[in-house]
This record gives sequence, C-alpha cells and structure tokens, in this order.
Amino acid sequence: MSKNVKEKEKFLWYVNSSVSTLAKLAEVSLYEFNTDYKAAVKMYDPKNVNAYLEIFGNNPRIRRPGISTPPVSYGHLNGVGVPLVFPEGDGEVNYERSAFSINEWIEILSRERDFSKEGKIPFFLEYREKLMEAFPGKNVGFGMTYEGPVTEAYTMLDLDLYYSLYDEPEKLKTMLEKIAYSVIRYKKFYAKVIGIEYKNLTGICDDCAALVPPDMWEDFVIPYLEILYSDVEPGRRSLHCEDMTEKHLKHLDTLGITMYDPSVSPKLNPRIISHGCSVPFMWRMCSIYHRLLDKTLAKDFVYAAVRDGARGVFSEAVHIDKNSVEVVLSFIEACETVERMFEEGATREDIGNLMSDRGKDIFWEKWRKEYIGG
Repeated sequence: MSKNVKEKEKFLWYVNSSVSTLAKLAEVSLYEFNTDYKAAVKMYDPKNVNAYLEIFGNNPRIRRPGISTPPVSYGHLNGVGVPLVFPEGDGEVNYERSAFSINEWIEILSRERDFSKEGKIPFFLEYREKLMEAFPGKNVGFGMTYEGPVTEAYTMLDLDLYYSLYDEPEKLKTMLEKIAYSVIRYKKFYAKVIGIEYKNLTGICDDCAALVPPDMWEDFVIPYLEILYSDVEPGRRSLHCEDMTEKHLKHLDTLGITMYDPSVSPKLNPRIISHGCSVPFMWRMCSIYHRLLDKTLAKDFVYAAVRDGARGVFSEAVHIDKNSVEVVLSFIEACETVERMFEEGATREDIGNLMSDRGKDIFWEKWRKEYIGG
C-alpha cells in the first residue's frame, strides 16, 4: 500500500442526498412516489429541497438532489417480463417471483424486444416526461436501471440459482451469457433515454455475485462481468458488490476493476481490502452506521479509512435527528481536512495520526465484531 497519495489519485469523497428523506419531508409515501409523478413534483419542489438542505446547515458539500423517476433496480428484469410489485406505504419496489426453469429463461432472454414497450417501462418514460414538463430546463434522470449478471440471475431463479451452480452448471453458464447480452441491449436503451454515450456506462452493481464461492468466480462470475465491461470505455471498470469476503478480492485484479465499492461488507475493512488486492476502492459510511457514531468517531472513521488505503469515502444524509446530522457534518469536516492535508503533502500515516485513542481502539476489529457484527 502506498503511503503517499499520488497526484493523479486525488482523494475522492462525497455526501449524497436522500430521496426517502425528501419524501418524508414532503409528506409523500414511497408508494405515492413510485406510482404518481405528482408526488415527485412535491418532493423535488425547491422549497422542500431547501428545507432538507437547511437541516444540514446548507452545507455546500452535500450534493443537491437530482430530479429523477423513482429508483428501481429491476428495470431490465421488468423489461424481460417479470412484473413489479409496489408495496403500499414506504416499502421499496419489489418483483414477483418467477417459476420459469433455466431452459425457459434461456428462451425468454433470446427474444428480440423493444424495451420501451415492456412492463412498467412505458409508465416510467411518461412519468419522466411529466417531470420534465414540471421542471423545464432541468436534467431528469430515469431510475429504471439494471443489475449485474449474477444478481439478475438471482431475481429470475431465486435460490435455485445457487443449486444450479452444482446441479446444472453448463445450463447456468448459458443463461448467464444470455443475461449479459440482454443487459447490454437494455443499457443501450437506457443510455438513449437519458441522453448519454453508452460507452460511458462503466459501472456495474452485482451484490449476489458475493454469494458465489470465491473458487467458482472464474466459471460463473468473471466471464459474464467481462462481457459487460468489454463493451464499454476501456480502462474504466467500477463494481459495487457488497458482502464480499477476503478470498473474493483477488478476482477484482483479474477483472481489472478500476474502482471498487464494497458498500455493506462487514467481513471486510480497508486494511483487508488493501492487502487483498491492488484495486482502488471507496469506503462507505453507511447511513445505518450514523447512530452508532458520534462527532469524534465520525472523523476517526474517515481518518482510519484513509490511513488503511481507501482511495476515498462517501456517505448519505438520510437521518435528521440531531446526532445523525452532527455525524454527517463531522464526516464532511474530516474529509475537508484530509483533502487539505494531502494537498500539503501529508502521508496516509499522517492522516491516521489524527485519530483519537478511542477511534484507534475501535477501527477496525472492534468495529466489525462489536458494532456491526461482521
């Protein structure tokens, strides 16, 4: 692990805003947001957005919410025929479980289709048009996204996916290949909708890949991620995959990943990742951790991550109780300190020396075992 941050490897950090918190402040349920564009208009009203940002002291380092249709990671799944489920209240969008076999899925995934006419996609395309009318001149996102091959396979096969690793390996490989090429077709549709160059869609989320044993990645994960990555901009391969283990990490080098987001991965910490692979990574302070921290530990979380090799850190401003707000603002303060110190030539060791004795004792072994149950 390099002790100095190279000039080309500038420290990266950010704090995202929260759609769910915007909804609560606008007194809009997630069901309403998911099913009625008028709810989104209320949420993204500048008065509501400003009220949200004021809770965090109008700190300019918190990203202003981008206007978008609801986030639904099952866009491709819905596009190949799986119905979505919209729970009433504040439940997240889900999908109906399928009873199709691998053979049936291979046939379904082989069909030519116009994604703009499939499932709920026409509804959300119209939803987006309504938001563009409500917020003229604003860039409006399209939340019907897609997942990596293994996660897509899990949504189609459920737990049968993991039995198929052993019972029908060759058929499963065929299905994963079909999924990869179908996702590519969906990505091209998605890029056209939002008006960006398809080759720039270099990120993949594939959480369920972490449930494939490390010694099976060469057969069931790497070839199908490679199909997706080989079709986009060379030299830019980012992967979000949570709950990986130390033994999975070597595969990130094999894939040539250029940025890794471990997200919620209690079996990992920055030190383990740095020693397990050479891939740059972002270490996340999950919003569910905010209530476990105080102002000092929030800073120590940042300093420890940088000390142990993280390329950057990020979080999300979700909870609006006093302690959580203070934790977010302390996170920002620590990131600004790291940014300044690196510009002045500091080393990772120098950053680590900023930690309190309590933080040095907690991060990372006690954090894993006593705080988050890793």
